[in-house]
Amino acid sequence: MIYKVLFTAVLVFIFGLTACSNNTVNHSTMDHGEDQKETVEEVAVDVSEGKKVFNIEVKESHWMLNDELIFDAWTYNGTLPGQEIRVQEGDEVVLNVKNSLSVPTALHLHGFPVPNEMDGVPGITQNAIMPGEEFTYEYTADVPGTYWYHSHQNGAVQVDQGLYGVFIVEPNDQPEYNVDELIVIDEWSSMMAEMGIDHQNMDHSGMHGGHGGHGGHGVGHTMGNDGISHSEMMNMMYDTMVINGKATPAIAPVEVKEGDLMKLRFLNAGLFTQVISIPGHSFKVTHYDGQEVNEPEWISEQAIRIAPAERYEIEIELNHPGAWGIEVFAEQNPSNLHALVPIVYSGFENTELESSTFSSYFDFTNYGSPIELSIGEITKKYEMMLGSKDGGETFTINGKQFPNHEVYEVEEGDVVKFTIINDTEVDHPMHMHGEFFYVLSKNGQLVKGSAIKKDTLNVRPDESYEIVFEAKNPGIWMFHCHEFHHANNGMVAEVIYKGFEPIFELDPNVPNQPE
Repeated sequence: MIYKVLFTAVLVFIFGLTACSNNTVNHSTMDHGEDQKETVEEVAVDVSEGKKVFNIEVKESHWMLNDELIFDAWTYNGTLPGQEIRVQEGDEVVLNVKNSLSVPTALHLHGFPVPNEMDGVPGITQNAIMPGEEFTYEYTADVPGTYWYHSHQNGAVQVDQGLYGVFIVEPNDQPEYNVDELIVIDEWSSMMAEMGIDHQNMDHSGMHGGHGGHGGHGVGHTMGNDGISHSEMMNMMYDTMVINGKATPAIAPVEVKEGDLMKLRFLNAGLFTQVISIPGHSFKVTHYDGQEVNEPEWISEQAIRIAPAERYEIEIELNHPGAWGIEVFAEQNPSNLHALVPIVYSGFENTELESSTFSSYFDFTNYGSPIELSIGEITKKYEMMLGSKDGGETFTINGKQFPNHEVYEVEEGDVVKFTIINDTEVDHPMHMHGEFFYVLSKNGQLVKGSAIKKDTLNVRPDESYEIVFEAKNPGIWMFHCHEFHHANNGMVAEVIYKGFEPIFELDPNVPNQPE
């Protein structure tokens, strides 16, 4: 009887996930992946008229997580994650995106301050790319850092199905590293795979929308009388950790030599706050969300929490030969979501991996050396109260729920301060499109270490932060929780520049789903 109740609850939950993605805002051919790689490959680049041109096809592919786990992934160019796009500071970049799925999609360049019309948010900055159609994104890679790209059309489904990849802008003064590797963290649900949900052939009628008026909100995550919450159901469903598109035991080792200097770029592309523990070595945290930390110091035995959409870059001097396993686990679901990323020195290839415990969590408010911020006086102050009206099944900002959401108006040149307060029982990684912001304080205490410049900030239960940004990129920008189910269930706001008008023409026949 208990199993039957849980199974029914899972069915309701899964169809709730797909149906709740019907939120709107008014503003294939199968590839079999025969040449799957165990590491993240780079997209082939063409040079045309001085621009670096990347061709990206969005398509369905059979993907093997390991020898036993295979599913029909949605991919960029047939790989999971999507192939790495790496360019040099100052490059002119062109992304030609072709949609070979049977559903609309779009591509958002997360964290990088693109012009508004290149932000890839259907119904707000463009119409979704319909099946068989193409869209071209162009921008100048003038801000170095580690970013990522992913679908912003029905993100809870499309990103979960595999539509994400990494975008790196190398600075002109990039330090020399012997090893420079991506560690892209995600999770997978065997339960959903076994139930055979076909997202491509679902009925997507009634999902039309654009900026200015709104369609229906869709179905929430309430489980009925069984008492199983959204977060509890997530912990049941997601049971496999995925690192660079592979699950244990297929996670590829990072091969190193003693004396090497190694850079690791961590990205959380999933739905859970993860914990990273570096064994046997001291390390520096050099970047948050691709932005430099001022004078980072060497630390050890400190675990890093990395929330959905965040990036952390670390530097390790490889001076302790052996076979080491960087431990990665979901903080609220460690029994199901846990993996080791092998770091294997030359000569230790057949050695059992050694991991280690940690004594504390990394605190970015007290790390690195302070530096004076070159921003003007604050001209606008706003509050962002993260809440829920039903105990965490749907979510609000200032009591408002997407699509009838909070709108913050700014003018170019404003210096805007937000006070963000989490009045719920779960983490909310809040992501601002179009702008970086600085973290000024946490729980009323000023930041004591390096300036913290980010695009995504995880606000844990009962925490409060003050952040500030300079309004210098005109547009209509989403500010939302990057746990996509939270966004789908209401936790979305917009930052709108006064007088700004989108340059695209909204097509009412395109089913734009921006969240």
